[in-house]
Amino acid sequence: DSVAVEIGFNAGHSALLMLSAHPKLQVIAFDLCEHAYTKPCFDILAAAFPGRLRLVPGKSQQTLPKWTAENSERADLVHIDGDHDPAAARTDLRNAKTAARSGAWVVFDDTCFSPLKAVWTEMLESQLITLPARQFCLTSRHGIARYSQQACKQEDLHSGLRPALEHRGRMRHILVMAPTDHGQDSLLGYLSRHRSCTGKAVSKKLLPNTKERHQSQWISLPLRFDPPDDLPCLLHLVAPHFGDTQQITDCFPLVDGLLVVVDCAEGLTDNFCTTFGSAVAHGLQPVLFLNKLDKLLALEPDNELCYQRLCLIVDRLNGVMDGVPSLKPLTVEDGSIVFGRGSLSVAESIGGWGFTLEQFLTEMASRKDWSLEQVEKLRPRLWGDHFYNGRWRDSDGERGFCKLVLQQIRGIYATLEAPDNVGLARLQERGVTPKEGLTGNAWKQSAMEAWMPLADVLLGALIQHVPAPQAPPSNAVFYASRCVESTDGQCFAFGRQVCPQKLPAAQNLPETSAAALAPWLLNGPAAVALSSVRAAHGSLMGLPIDRPPQQGAMTVR
Repeated sequence: DSVAVEIGFNAGHSALLMLSAHPKLQVIAFDLCEHAYTKPCFDILAAAFPGRLRLVPGKSQQTLPKWTAENSERADLVHIDGDHDPAAARTDLRNAKTAARSGAWVVFDDTCFSPLKAVWTEMLESQLITLPARQFCLTSRHGIARYSQQACKQEDLHSGLRPALEHRGRMRHILVMAPTDHGQDSLLGYLSRHRSCTGKAVSKKLLPNTKERHQSQWISLPLRFDPPDDLPCLLHLVAPHFGDTQQITDCFPLVDGLLVVVDCAEGLTDNFCTTFGSAVAHGLQPVLFLNKLDKLLALEPDNELCYQRLCLIVDRLNGVMDGVPSLKPLTVEDGSIVFGRGSLSVAESIGGWGFTLEQFLTEMASRKDWSLEQVEKLRPRLWGDHFYNGRWRDSDGERGFCKLVLQQIRGIYATLEAPDNVGLARLQERGVTPKEGLTGNAWKQSAMEAWMPLADVLLGALIQHVPAPQAPPSNAVFYASRCVESTDGQCFAFGRQVCPQKLPAAQNLPETSAAALAPWLLNGPAAVALSSVRAAHGSLMGLPIDRPPQQGAMTVR
């Protein structure tokens, strides 16, 4: 689904590396084809990577602008190793920005050659390109940068979010699943408060999906996540009524993964496991949030019994997934399981804290100044049958997870429940700092949030483990799980382009017609116009329709 533009194919060495490294990469190569070996080398690579390599012969200063005007594809990566004449190289750098997505990477070869180094420096000074915060190239032979992001007009969707909307690789479509009253609504309220997409845009106010308590009012909750590489990601959470099995199953074709929220003090229900089984049978990769860990610790004083309860939840979900070999099991080692608490309440949206075991280990190592060797020895002992009784062993003693994780959390809560100056000073050294102006449970949970804030931990796990949406095929249809309505009476069909084979086979889906309007992003309580943003094919969106045929799933033509 990604595109690389290469100026200077030559014998195809760089193209071979890129195509081998990324199984879905498309490479469009521009070359003068002045060497006798260029075309035969292209033929060999085109046969080895069918449908993924194209060659545009001719002078790139003319062929690249022509290709850009005739094609809608835009590059995620530009590799320039063509004409070494400074004027030609300068033109290639400028033309390639038009052929690239906002914020795309550019690799400029032979900056060790002083005339090309001068061109590269000039482009940096003019802010056509910007250096990343993290440097990748340790030699002077290449320049690596990003094309500066396009300025957003007021009517564009939220300043800076364009790179995520235009590229499926920076999107995730996720169904939120939870047993009744397991904290889904307070978690979604917390995430929306802290990571919702905000900014100026043409919008309409939406009517709530439901007015029931303990249920998200909005089926569509896009959230922004900013990873270390400076370009945002868009996580589109889909939150149907958790008590309506039909609503949930109608959403399966819209998503590629699951956020499973389980109150670890309550455990799983049979009904939920049945619905979860249907979801994973559709190939939806889950991430598990073990919610309300503090509640479990308060109700169960025995750390070993707490561990066994957590294990039971993980093992039961993995047992349901056993029959789907394409999915990865839930494990603490890879970070697909997050521990913590979603939020104190829907109204307050504070106190959200959480961690993966790797992040917990990193915090301990930093605080105790452990060596890399000590960290590597402890990592496998944080979960499973590893016990400590003066020394580490396979049985007899206190389990590693209980000693290194649960006991520390109990100690923090004990200090917060009976605070004194010495204890609070020690917590403050660890970053466990309560928020001023709060009292009671809110005061305690705010301290945990300051120590290990939940939002980026959970969203990072979803980015890592849920696959990006695939490009819809040429025969795709727009499938909508349901309709929502704005306060001025406009109806939006919420869905995306999907392969016809993904449609529910047992349902005779009604069909309706789209209005002659651009698509909208359903952003919680608002529908935001996408008229000035070229959203990637396969994105979740609201398609304006004249009249919904009924409540429930439909296709839109």
